Parts: sequence; C-alpha cells; structure tokens
Amino acid sequence: MAISILIIIAGFIWIYVRLGPYLSDFIPSGAADATPSPTEVAAVATPAATPAPAEPTPAPPPPTPTWQATHRVSANTDVNFRSGPNTISPPIRTLAPGTLLQFLGEEQQTGNTTWMRCRLEDGTEGWIAATLVAPYEP
Repeated sequence: MAISILIIIAGFIWIYVRLGPYLSDFIPSGAADATPSPTEVAAVATPAATPAPAEPTPAPPPPTPTWQATHRVSANTDVNFRSGPNTISPPIRTLAPGTLLQFLGEEQQTGNTTWMRCRLEDGTEGWIAATLVAPYEP
C-alpha cells in the first residue's frame, strides 16, 4: 500500500515538472524551483534577536453604562409599549402602572401626541405616549 502511494506521488510530481512549462498560467511563478539554492538559505538566516518596540497596552473599554430609571408609567391601567411612535405600530408589550423606564432622549410628535423613546430595565426599547408617564425620582 505504501509503495503504491509513493508511486502515485512520484507520478504526479513527474507530470507536474514535465507539464509545468505548458501550464505556466496555472502554476504560480517560482513553484517549479521549489528547491532553494544554498545562497537563498543563507539569506533566510535568522537575524540576531533585537528587542521589539514595546507596544502600548490598549486601554480597557469603558464600562457599560448601567440602566437608570428616569420615568415611570403614571397611568392607572396597563399601557402599550409600542415599536413605533404612533398607535398604528404594534405593541411590544403592555406595562403595568408604576413600571420604571429610562428615557433615551428621543421624542416625536404624531398628531396631538408626543411620543417618548424609552428602554425597560431588561433592555427592551420602545415608544410610549408622554401623557402616560411621569418623571421618576428615587
């Protein structure tokens, strides 16, 4: 079995060497002389070890800001937390009275309603009508 493999490999090498000039478009230049000359080996000799310049240690990433409530649901009933700033957008979920929200600083006026973009403590972001929330003071 091993002899068969060696014969097959030798055959491929023979074909590669013989057909190389005709297939030069398909064979990378320099592939035919894969055997380095002694001068090439000397040129590849390892240089004396020189200390690499010390790279500055990258600063650690800034800490992820923690969630902080800025508003709370002030309505007396459950309210919709929507995917967009209008009543046409589907609700992401309903929020119970007193649910804490973090205002993200984005407001949008739709008709007579001002919508606020907020984040819940679990990271869910959505829109809620400004008339349904009140500032939260811990």
